[in-house]
Amino acid sequence: MNTTLSYKEIKTSPVDLVEEICEIALAHRDETEKLRRLAPAVVEALQKSQLFRLGLPKFLGGWEDNPVEVLKVYELLSSAEASVAWSVWNNHLACTFGRFLDEESMKEIYKNPSHVYANSARPEGFAEIVPGGYNINGRWSLVSGCELSDWFALRCLVTGEDLPKTLGPGAKLKLFFIPKSEINIIDTWSVGGLRGTGSHDVEIKDVFVNEKYAIDFDSPVAIDNAYSRLPIGCLNSAGNAAIALGLLKCAIDDLVKMCLERVTPGKNPDLRDRLTIQAAVAKGKNLLNSSRAQLHNSVDAIWKTSLEKDTYTDEQLADVWAASCQAAANARSMVSEIYAVAGTASLYTSSRIERAHRDIHAVLQHGIVQPHWMNQAGMAYLGLKPTGAMFRT
Repeated sequence: MNTTLSYKEIKTSPVDLVEEICEIALAHRDETEKLRRLAPAVVEALQKSQLFRLGLPKFLGGWEDNPVEVLKVYELLSSAEASVAWSVWNNHLACTFGRFLDEESMKEIYKNPSHVYANSARPEGFAEIVPGGYNINGRWSLVSGCELSDWFALRCLVTGEDLPKTLGPGAKLKLFFIPKSEINIIDTWSVGGLRGTGSHDVEIKDVFVNEKYAIDFDSPVAIDNAYSRLPIGCLNSAGNAAIALGLLKCAIDDLVKMCLERVTPGKNPDLRDRLTIQAAVAKGKNLLNSSRAQLHNSVDAIWKTSLEKDTYTDEQLADVWAASCQAAANARSMVSEIYAVAGTASLYTSSRIERAHRDIHAVLQHGIVQPHWMNQAGMAYLGLKPTGAMFRT
């Protein structure tokens, strides 16, 4: 990988960097699909643009401004190639976890502008307490971008010192930052949707990790700014929803394009004359615009709260969780409807609707937009205390 890159401050919106990336992603779409990971040209473009680093402080090449602009990045990238958007979103989370490192460790892990990051918040590993740190063992599934990544943030159950050896009451969980040299990648990513994300399993056997590279969500935040005060859970959910909305935009655009290209002379009705097509386009555009507006408004509200250093209310967080889950669900339902009304054309892998249909079902398998988060939001609206571990984090 290119190690001669240097940080540059993103002075305008990161959205301004997306158009060129989309063109490159589309040009290498088949290569990404064949490799089951992002094509090298796409990775290089993302490194140069610093879009992999949006979740970091500015002095490390991050954005550090209104997160609504980041949601726009995800949506636009997803409308071109969902695996690219997913990879940028996944790196954002791995970079966001860095807020809990001490400043020296943060600089060490994120010092190289060309580096790519992966993570798994599922506690599928074990960390035995040993002098100076932890001995790590485990196997994590669905680690997106693992073949491309230089550092991994992986969650483990901490054992030793009379701590429980299984998940449940009293269990202690930590995230560990581990370099790629200690990671064994197991080829498991044989899938349809999001094929280009390279979400294989990874395994670690008897690896020592220094205490300074171990964090949890109660660790102090080294760099205090409005972006580092944003809640991780609901912001991650909003990012997933933005990717889903990008896929809906892709499906609508392709359906409209198909209709305009299939205008034929004669008495037979064209594709655009079908009532089902007309209704799907109108419904799809309405759902896209309304879902996007609600999502952006709810995230903008917590951004303003963070700028003022105020405490988020449960209802504010519920607004983001609910908007995210509903936007994602709306997008999946509408993409499926577009896939159906497009007829046999949507069966072919050359169709962008076909890819959007595959990808959006994979996007919504992620735990961060599952229905129980809507239940958690409902609890907040009803004056109850949400119980989800990530609801306020």
